Amino acid sequence: MIGESQFSMNPKFSVIIAAYNSGATLSKAIDSVLAQSYAAYEIIIVDDGSTDDTSAVVSRYGDKIRYHFQKNSGVSSARNKGAELARGDWLTFLDADDWYYPQRLCWHAGLLRKNPDIDFLTGDYHYGRADGSIIRRSIESTAFGLKTLAAADEQGSVLFGVTEMGGLIPAYFGHTLTLSLPREKFLVLGGFSRQFSIAEDVHLLIRLCANSSKAGVTCNPMGVYYVHDSGLIRSDVVRAQISTVETLSSLKDELKNAPAPVRKGFLLLMLNARFDLAAALIKRGQHGQAIASFLPSLFESFSWGSVKMLLSIIKG
Repeated sequence: MIGESQFSMNPKFSVIIAAYNSGATLSKAIDSVLAQSYAAYEIIIVDDGSTDDTSAVVSRYGDKIRYHFQKNSGVSSARNKGAELARGDWLTFLDADDWYYPQRLCWHAGLLRKNPDIDFLTGDYHYGRADGSIIRRSIESTAFGLKTLAAADEQGSVLFGVTEMGGLIPAYFGHTLTLSLPREKFLVLGGFSRQFSIAEDVHLLIRLCANSSKAGVTCNPMGVYYVHDSGLIRSDVVRAQISTVETLSSLKDELKNAPAPVRKGFLLLMLNARFDLAAALIKRGQHGQAIASFLPSLFESFSWGSVKMLLSIIKG
């Protein structure tokens, strides 16, 4: 546990923006950070080998931005480099085509003032289109999210203990843009895994939950996640689901001694991920592979629920 001295009355947020050929969208992301009602301590742009005008866009902001260029190494590497360079005591993240709402940092700063022993924070966000129009809220997508929303106080805040973190894992309504955590804790956990390019944010969340006792949640939408129609998850669902299962499976040994609610939540997430993979394979007509991909769940988390899932897969 990080000592409470880490959490001052005025937390210093380092906002890290990973950018790759982001010249067309980066200004909106940067402007959304500069417009915060609670000012960021610093904004760090890690340019992951861009070949467009990303650097020129950054140069227009002068000393309002810290800029670092690196050879293309992936978004996790860029975020981790930003954390290494950060001078603030808290880290937040923003992709170069997403944006914060003006109260994003203020809400988390307020939660920290009231609860200096919080290990990390997350919150709700909007799914949006490139034109700025809103599709839906994330927190309203699951029963757990709706339960959390109903429990929010007048400021739209909720505190989670280990039990609630176990529920958060399979029903995560947050996103990288809503995550705030101490720089020290991020570095101790090893940051974002560079091994995976899909579900790397959930991979970090699970490790956070396994090593935390209290989390703060802002139930107000904190920003907008831009939905890409051409992204890997939408363009190749089977490949994306295989990658998700691989990412999650890498944590099985690490979580053997995790708190019981966290391990239970992780196993439920694994179960759901394997079922989603099987469903995607069935749509491709690969019924045998669908059954084979789901079978490990019977050993990982045997229950009547997992048996019913298998039967539905067999039926196609």
